[in-house]
Amino acid sequence: MKHLIIYAHPSENSFSNRLNQALVHESVQRGWEVEMRDLYALNFDPVLGADDLAQLKSGSTPISIHTEQKFIREADVISFVYPLWWAGFPAIMKGYIDRVLAHGFAFKADANGVKGLLKEKRVYLYTSMGNSLEQYEQKGLLEAFRKTQGGEIFEFCGMEVVDQQFFPQIPVASEDKIQFHIDQALTGFESATRIASTKSA
Repeated sequence: MKHLIIYAHPSENSFSNRLNQALVHESVQRGWEVEMRDLYALNFDPVLGADDLAQLKSGSTPISIHTEQKFIREADVISFVYPLWWAGFPAIMKGYIDRVLAHGFAFKADANGVKGLLKEKRVYLYTSMGNSLEQYEQKGLLEAFRKTQGGEIFEFCGMEVVDQQFFPQIPVASEDKIQFHIDQALTGFESATRIASTKSA
């Protein structure tokens, strides 16, 4: 099994980074091949510019995009670890999605409609949040996040979104609560990836 982790948080002291490191450790313990892409450490350019579009439309792929597409192409399991900022992805992760999940690689559109091209990829989303789950649920946002951050992106590209875990009130969480969330994430990761491993057998 090959596990690709896409991680986006600028602070080394963040909950997201602790969870990211826990997922890396868990993957290594399982004997999986793991590749972690720290978008801030990579100084990943999130802007889908005119040059990118021109090259993609001409059938060539800029090297920075090609590199990330190779990691996705080779992965069995892909985890996205990020904080919820202004009801969405951090800009650097949204830019990663804009640039990397390109037409012709992640999906194609023709006279027969749109078809996802990244079959057999299992996606896990780990989203840290500032407010309580109840506050988001009252506004109908949790289901909206599952659709806009999961289904309308990754399932659109043919992937299977196995799980999205939300970790509420992280800025005020105690050490015990933070550890509880990390344990919860790994438990969910274990059960979900057991299913994925069975499918791959």
